[in-house]
Amino acid sequence: MAEWRQAARRRSIGIVPVDRGSRGSRRGTMGRHIRDKMAELVLSIRYEDLPAEVIHQAKRLVLDTLACALGGFDGPPSRIVRRTVAELGGRAESTVLGEGTATSCALATLANGTMLRYLDNNDYFFRRDTAHASANLAPALAVAERQGLTGRDVLAALIIGYEVQLRLAEFAGRPNLWERGWRAAATNVAFSSAALSARLLGLDAGAMADALAISGSHNNTLTQSHSGKIPMMKACAEATVAKAGVEAALLAKNGLSGPEEIFEGKYGWIRIVAGDADTEGLTRPIDGHYKIMESCMKPYAAEMMTQSPIEAAIDVVTGNGIDVADVRRIEARFHDYAFKKPSWDAKKLAPENRETADHSFTYCIAVAMIDGACGPEQFTDAKLADPKVRALMERIDLVTDAKLTALFPETFAAAIKVTLASGETFESICEYPPGHSKNPLSDGEVEAKFKRLAGGHLGDGEIGRAIDGVWRLDRCEDLGAFMALFAV
Repeated sequence: MAEWRQAARRRSIGIVPVDRGSRGSRRGTMGRHIRDKMAELVLSIRYEDLPAEVIHQAKRLVLDTLACALGGFDGPPSRIVRRTVAELGGRAESTVLGEGTATSCALATLANGTMLRYLDNNDYFFRRDTAHASANLAPALAVAERQGLTGRDVLAALIIGYEVQLRLAEFAGRPNLWERGWRAAATNVAFSSAALSARLLGLDAGAMADALAISGSHNNTLTQSHSGKIPMMKACAEATVAKAGVEAALLAKNGLSGPEEIFEGKYGWIRIVAGDADTEGLTRPIDGHYKIMESCMKPYAAEMMTQSPIEAAIDVVTGNGIDVADVRRIEARFHDYAFKKPSWDAKKLAPENRETADHSFTYCIAVAMIDGACGPEQFTDAKLADPKVRALMERIDLVTDAKLTALFPETFAAAIKVTLASGETFESICEYPPGHSKNPLSDGEVEAKFKRLAGGHLGDGEIGRAIDGVWRLDRCEDLGAFMALFAV
């Protein structure tokens, strides 16, 4: 093992305190700006203090996210990014998932982050804004492997990433970043990825605060990227920002400073990007509750607000033995924000590509009713053009429901009412879809999702070893060997 990796291994954040004498330490007394309080919060999260259920939840999310990455391995954006990474080259320090090749930790973050996002099957959270905090797994794996750290360090770093990103999604924005023109799911990764990367690099509070400030100054993503016909770059949004967060931490490690008032300054992030923020909520100490416990998983390969209507659509058909050919009218009821969110527009009513289809209520409902499923197979070009799906889409009425609106934003409830040619009506209501934090997937269901999405690339024995490797991640001392479990 290279000398720099041997030295890094001794700085495991899961075993010993952060090395205050690292090259990232700062001269002088640290200030009390918001960035400094956030750095102190991050430094307070230590593996040995984490409750068992929090560690287990982190493992569940690792398994879920790696399932999405293998399922997205062959996606066009994933292939494009991997080709670009190969062209750029880079020191062989972190593994590219699936390929088993190695590149720089920043480029591995970009490649792996794109794969895990492509299917839109990865986790979600929503308060003021949305978050897909599984994006933090890509930098956590890449930087930890570069540093010669352990599986415990990956888990602690991932929990840090979730804590920072989900607090931003809950406590920042007026009314939210999304409606102000910023894609929060990517924008907030600027801070979470920088925070976890700085922690894995062993930076002290001052250097970590600089990493947060550097990354937060440069990485705000436009909502336009998810408006109209959604482009392929949707898959790269969080990954691109996470890559920059890794780079910000490396720059801070080597002495680069960032603005002290990145959050609260006259031209700072809160005033210009967020509009408002509950700064106490952003920085208050851990009180025994970790935000990662609130993250939701997706059983279906579609955006978060379609999970309930898909579940209800499948349930009303299968639960009542309905022949879809007999369906004459479908009333799909939603909370009112379903049609106010910035990503909703007329393009979603007649999607022309996969990225737009997985944000289309009408498409997802129709294909789920016909196929009894809504996975990657339901978003092929052939399926998008299927006349049966298109005909059923034309029979769907989208309406708002006051009772369902009252449940928002805690959950994205939906109801599907079907009228048959005979005049009979059947209805299914889904308040908390499978995978919601109040209706979580079982460990067995998460494993089944991994088997389903990885099955096209790994054999049964390989799948079993990969799953076992995730459940044993807290005992992993060689992350290179762990990453090899997912080579296709």
